Amino acid sequence: MVSTRTRWGVGCACVLAALGIALGVALSVSRTGPPPGFAGTAAARPDTAWDALFQAYGNLSGAWSGGDGAQSLLLPDGSTMWFFADTYLGATYPGGTRPPLSTGLAHNSAVLYRGGHLGPTYAQPPGPGGYNNTADYTWVAPPPPYPAGRYELINGDQVLDDGAVYKFYQLADRDLHPDKFPYKLVGAVLESFSVDVPAGPLSPAGGTPVGIEDTAGSNPVIWGAATLVSGGYVYIYGVKPYNGSAAPYPLYLARVPAGGLAAGDAWEYYGGAPGCSPSSATWTSDPRSARALRTGVSAGFSVTDVNGTYVLLTSDTSSARTTDDAVAYYAGCPTGFAPDSPRYRVYQPRLPGGYLTYEYRIVPQFSSGSNVLVSYSTNTIHPAENFDNATIYRPRFLDVKLPGIDGPSGPVTEPGPGPSP
Repeated sequence: MVSTRTRWGVGCACVLAALGIALGVALSVSRTGPPPGFAGTAAARPDTAWDALFQAYGNLSGAWSGGDGAQSLLLPDGSTMWFFADTYLGATYPGGTRPPLSTGLAHNSAVLYRGGHLGPTYAQPPGPGGYNNTADYTWVAPPPPYPAGRYELINGDQVLDDGAVYKFYQLADRDLHPDKFPYKLVGAVLESFSVDVPAGPLSPAGGTPVGIEDTAGSNPVIWGAATLVSGGYVYIYGVKPYNGSAAPYPLYLARVPAGGLAAGDAWEYYGGAPGCSPSSATWTSDPRSARALRTGVSAGFSVTDVNGTYVLLTSDTSSARTTDDAVAYYAGCPTGFAPDSPRYRVYQPRLPGGYLTYEYRIVPQFSSGSNVLVSYSTNTIHPAENFDNATIYRPRFLDVKLPGIDGPSGPVTEPGPGPSP
């Protein structure tokens, strides 16, 4: 962290780190040719109750005032932990602005949702004078040998495995600047969390580096962008963010048996063509033999089993004009996301100039069949706006009816008072 940050300095540090990969999508995808056709269009509308819940918490908590990269995990006690990437911390003014000098920054944080309410916030605590714009309040620090002065951990996906939480973080090196971005993703860290500890529902217990390639010219697979538990396995999806415009964001897949993350089992990597009847030989112990299933996803997405249809929800990177939009790809199995998989239009936001949307994900614990709750991030390329308007840099939510998926489907669950755990 830099030691002297002005109002613009804080804004740049947070917004550029958050936007590095979001903007990278727009710069790396092909800029020519029409996008592929769609198999159908979802019905999507804003979920105003979830939006309002996070807006109110950001305005009133005095701690978390905004974050991007929202991820969530249903915990054994029925509560949900919401994880965030770059996060603003501290009080907001009644007019909806952030005070520059007393706004802190964390590169990752979390907020608990229990009984219809948000809180507390999980980050490093403020000092005696409160939050300030020169300190680093990051909750989970990089493991050795990756010092926090150079590296940071950005949100990946997470899973509950054999009673413990395992969360992937993307490891970013701030000394490397592809295309003049403020950092480069050089691999992942798998962090374990103890559950139901005295200090709170989760406590970081230590991280393990995964697939690190920390050089200016590397193009590593960033494992853990999305996870899926299915058929007795934990499936771990990864992407290459620096693959270029010819084949942007190729999608890779690994797996371990359920309980394998907790046991430290060796991973298997998918090295065959996409499909739902792979031979045992398509799984290999060599990560270099992993073969891309398809291209055109993003750095943050979700894979969800929806009534037996596997749905990959992602930003639309088929064109530089569509990177703010959400699309879904369907498959019949975790290994089935082929280049010709059915593609559905999910959401096309109407954005003011300079605004961005990214990292669309299905939130399964608040969904019902093909009626799903979707979270996504909003941001602006103008750093000062995140101080002048605190509402921008907060998660947004959609109620989505996915097309072409049969089976039971009820209303999306709205936030509200619920039974105490």
